[in-house]
Amino acid sequence: MRLEFESFITTLLASFLLFLIACFLFVRSKRILTIGYHTLTVVCVLSVLRLLFPFEFSFGSNLHLNKMATHIVVIFRRKHMLLSTITFSLFDIGILVWMLGIIIGLYKYIKTYKRDHFLIHSLGVNVSNNDRYSKLLTCACQYYHLNRSFDIYEIDELSSPMIFSIRKPTILLPAQNQYTDQELIFIFRHEVGHFYYHHLLYHFGGELFSIVYWWNPLNKYIKKQIDTLLEMSIDHSFSSSADETIAYLNCLLKVKKQSAQQQLFPKLNSSLSMNNLQESMLEKRFQLLTHSQKRQHFLSVFVVVISVSIYLFSYYFTLRGVSTPSEAKNNEIFTLTNENSYGISNGDGTYDLYLYGEYIETVDSLMGYDYVPIYNSLEDVPQN
Repeated sequence: MRLEFESFITTLLASFLLFLIACFLFVRSKRILTIGYHTLTVVCVLSVLRLLFPFEFSFGSNLHLNKMATHIVVIFRRKHMLLSTITFSLFDIGILVWMLGIIIGLYKYIKTYKRDHFLIHSLGVNVSNNDRYSKLLTCACQYYHLNRSFDIYEIDELSSPMIFSIRKPTILLPAQNQYTDQELIFIFRHEVGHFYYHHLLYHFGGELFSIVYWWNPLNKYIKKQIDTLLEMSIDHSFSSSADETIAYLNCLLKVKKQSAQQQLFPKLNSSLSMNNLQESMLEKRFQLLTHSQKRQHFLSVFVVVISVSIYLFSYYFTLRGVSTPSEAKNNEIFTLTNENSYGISNGDGTYDLYLYGEYIETVDSLMGYDYVPIYNSLEDVPQN
């Protein structure tokens, strides 16, 4: 298992292809209804997993690129000398910048989390002992057969109800919210459901993903999709009867109207909110709750099979240059063939590569050098 420029490019292409499939299905509510949001979740998870493991394995095969693409690969893989002792490539520099970006991202996330925690406990009012809230929260917990308590804070200018933090989940409510008892039960069921189904952990995973792949321009949309799927999952629990669904939708509308008037409190990164979606996303949630289109199981299975196939084949096949070495002399590009090159096995899993009889480098894998003949010693090399 190793990480190289070619395996990294293969990973990006496979993950992007899976992400395109998810976007195509996510655009219209009718498509989500047809295949089910669970199928859409599988596609999104595979896309994220592929990025999390951008490695290639020894059992894999190579799909060779054309010459133009090969030249691009060579530019990134070509080694340069620094101070006569240190060698580096553009890919090595990219990895270094990537690691620095991750460290900076983690620092910013921790700093923001501490800020949010401070704001909640300094500006909010702990109302956990409020008899009304305590009684209604107990009813919501009983729905999930959950026997535990949650801290409840009221905060001025908070846009909507939400649940904050993984370590000690806290339910946040707008101060002077004027919610009815039924609406509060819906709100508590919604927020406790995020805890019960480990959605806070999934949300944290999305944040961690965006920190690791900070350079990905699609991060914002990916996190929005993850949050939308989590909200849809909770919404589904309010569809047991038409009356309950209508009452829940009215509650969502009230939360939405209220949020339009209260936007001063900072957005909390480590939270899941009933109103963290755009109008188009809220519309999708409404349509999924009010429409009972029959799910097409064949299409769901087909989408899953295609997605899993893309995921697995992306590990078996790696896009690679046409047997191009990672070093080139005199700024020229050479292609290794069975006529101009050969390799010598060192007996320890490494191989010395020779081009036109001259040593060029030692490698620990023959992936990418399919056409290079390998010999046990220099004496075994045929003399021309």
